[in-house]
Amino acid sequence: MYPEIFGVIDSYSVMLLLGVISSLVLLFLYLKHLQYDSKIILDLLLSGIVAVFFGVVFACLFQNLYEFCQNPSTYKFTFALTFYGGLFGGVVSFLLMYFFYVKKRNGAIMGDILIAAPMCITIAHAFGRIGCFLAGCCYGKETTMWYGIYFPILEKKVIPTQLFEAIFLFILTIVLIFITFRFKFKYTFNIYLLSYSIFRFLIEFLRDDPRGGFLSIFSPSQMRSLGLFIINIPLYFFLRYYIFKDKVGVEDENKR
Repeated sequence: MYPEIFGVIDSYSVMLLLGVISSLVLLFLYLKHLQYDSKIILDLLLSGIVAVFFGVVFACLFQNLYEFCQNPSTYKFTFALTFYGGLFGGVVSFLLMYFFYVKKRNGAIMGDILIAAPMCITIAHAFGRIGCFLAGCCYGKETTMWYGIYFPILEKKVIPTQLFEAIFLFILTIVLIFITFRFKFKYTFNIYLLSYSIFRFLIEFLRDDPRGGFLSIFSPSQMRSLGLFIINIPLYFFLRYYIFKDKVGVEDENKR
C-alpha cells in the first residue's frame, strides 16, 4: 500500500516506533498511578526497552527460521517480522531483566508488572498491524464487498485483515486500561490471552497471504493461538496461587 512515507521513511518502522513509545507511556502512567518511585520506574522502563529490542530480534529470527524450514533451497534472509516470535523474545528478555536486575534492586514487584503488561503489548501490536497494512503484508482474501480495499501490489480488492486486527487490539487496549485503572482487575493477562487467541484463530480464516499450513487445515498462527488458549488455563491458577496469592485471601501488596 504505502511502504514509504514521503517516499523516504519506512512506514512499518514508523508504526513500530509509535507502538513502542505508546506501550512505554502506558507503563509509565500505570506505575505513576501506583505511586512507584522514580528509581523503580526507570528500572522498569529500561527493562521494557530491552524487551522491545530483543522482541524485534526474535520476531525476525523466528520468521527467518520459518521461511528456511519451508524452502531451505531458496531461502534468503529477510527483515520480515512475526508477532509470536516477538512476543516470545520480548517476554523472555523482560523476565530475565526482572529477575537479574529489577528484583535485586527493588524487591518483588512481578504482580503489578503482569497486570500492566497486556495493555502495553496490545497497543504496540495495534500500531504494528497498521504498519502491516501500510507495508502491504498480512492481507486478507479477495472480496467485492464494501469493506474491501484495493491493493495495488495485488491488483485486486482484499479484506483488510490488518485493520480489523488493529481495531480489535485498540478496543482490547481500552478495555484493559479501564478494568486495570478503574477496577484494579488483576487477571488482565488471562483476558488478553483468551480474547486474542480466539480472535487470531478466527481471523486467520480470512487471510490470504502465503504463510504455509499445518496438516492442510490450520495455519501456523492458528496452532500458536490454540497453544495460547490452552496455556491460559494453568496460567490463571499460577497467577492466582503463586503471584497474587488469592488462595489465602491476601492481596499482593507489592513493595514500592
